[in-house]
Amino acid sequence: MLKGKAIKIEDPLPEDLITEILSWLPVKALLQFKCVCKSWYAIITSQAFISRHLNNYYDNYNDSDTFLAQYFVTKLGELALYEFLVDETSTILSYEELRDRPIYNSFICGPCNGIFYLDRYSYRDHRALWNPATNELKTLPPLIRKPNLPSLSFYAGVKEVFGFGFDRVTKDYKVIVIKSWSKTNSKIRYPLSFFVYSLSTDSWRYWGDLPQNYKLLSNNKCYICLNGVFYWLGSDYSGGKTYDEAIISFDMATDLIQDMQLPNYDKPARETVLSVYHDSLALLTVHDIKHFLEIWTLKEGCWTKQFTVGTSSYGRISPIAHWKNSKFIFECGPCKELTLFDIITQEITYLGYIKDIHSCEGIFVYRGSLVSFKDRNEHWEAEALAQ
Repeated sequence: MLKGKAIKIEDPLPEDLITEILSWLPVKALLQFKCVCKSWYAIITSQAFISRHLNNYYDNYNDSDTFLAQYFVTKLGELALYEFLVDETSTILSYEELRDRPIYNSFICGPCNGIFYLDRYSYRDHRALWNPATNELKTLPPLIRKPNLPSLSFYAGVKEVFGFGFDRVTKDYKVIVIKSWSKTNSKIRYPLSFFVYSLSTDSWRYWGDLPQNYKLLSNNKCYICLNGVFYWLGSDYSGGKTYDEAIISFDMATDLIQDMQLPNYDKPARETVLSVYHDSLALLTVHDIKHFLEIWTLKEGCWTKQFTVGTSSYGRISPIAHWKNSKFIFECGPCKELTLFDIITQEITYLGYIKDIHSCEGIFVYRGSLVSFKDRNEHWEAEALAQ
């Protein structure tokens, strides 16, 4: 240390520059930097900064800050969530079970901007939005009843599927719940009803019923949200005994519901799964006899077959999710081992198998965010200014 000389402290950086630099950093670092000083805390927790961080860092993410969240059904019938850390080569570095999920044994939907929708409608109608990075939880109000519906005791077999996403037009997070029911001791099916939750108003509204009788998969496995539109795979029951496959879509911005036919893929198919490929809606089918995989994509209302890949050398496979680029995740073999499959190079990477797991219900590509459910009015104003 030099004696007799004063050390000149440079002027701090302009706040605008500090804000811009911070907006490109990962969430884990930002959560630590909140403790640096009061001014940094104010910057990082502001809704304007959270919106900028989503635009800068979140939309230009690095694979090293990404992990896979795997959603399992255990042999005890419980729903478990595992976190898999991956590197730039998609190699699993480590994994652990996330035991601090706020709603025990809940279904999981998402993520959207780092937020999950948790649904346990069979137990006290418990629903919430959850940000695992900040551990912030927003409990949703109870789902409203369908107008003019008699007592629920009059109905049996009530089931739900759901969706969660961000409406870029209204800058609002929305949850879609589709309910079905039938009369007790009756085979009569009633039209599916749509309910929409808006975070900006913190309330549910009844959208209406579908004009036809559809059956949607109750485990929500065939659900995709792409560019503000939800898609569910189901069957049309209106034709009597023949169940025509269909895709039901709901546009968050326009409130428009549509149904569309599936492509003319080779049948019979043992597995039919909705996915995403090159930013387009995709359909993956696995032939039940000939052992091959077909991948179709939807562009401007037309289906196009992209690939047909033989699968006999891999044993029994089941598509689970799209990872990135040309890579998909499958369950393979009698042990349902998770594998990463590149459909172009046809290279397989085994991701490992977790003991005491009965089935994998979904895999989500997750990145943490700072999105908060607090001060919602400020949030909507900040979102509008960020555009």
